[in-house]
Amino acid sequence: MTTIHTCAWSAWRRELGTPVRTSLGKPKWLLPEAASWPLLWEVTPRGHYFGAPAEVFEDEYLSQLERYGTKRIARRLAEITWATGAERLILCCFEPLPANCHRGLFSAFWLLRTGEPITEIGQEN
Repeated sequence: MTTIHTCAWSAWRRELGTPVRTSLGKPKWLLPEAASWPLLWEVTPRGHYFGAPAEVFEDEYLSQLERYGTKRIARRLAEITWATGAERLILCCFEPLPANCHRGLFSAFWLLRTGEPITEIGQEN
């Protein structure tokens, strides 16, 4: 069974697992390899609310997750797992700490809706 975690691009290392983009941009220091990594669009925040105050960002992002729903997100995660053969998917973005970005919001949403925890990794060192 595939496990799912979150991680900042700056903390991701190959041994952590298969990276999945949840950021609009790609980590330039990991190109050209990063160009081929899968994008989980359903979980990626949209550019039009990036500059908004934190509470507006949170409302917009959670509304986005609700629109896609857990079934569609789970289906996309299964498709990525099948396509990559991954044992561990690592949902990555640029923010260094999950408490300050959508990784933390997504993890809380997922736990609330499915009962399945998604933990942050890569910050242990």
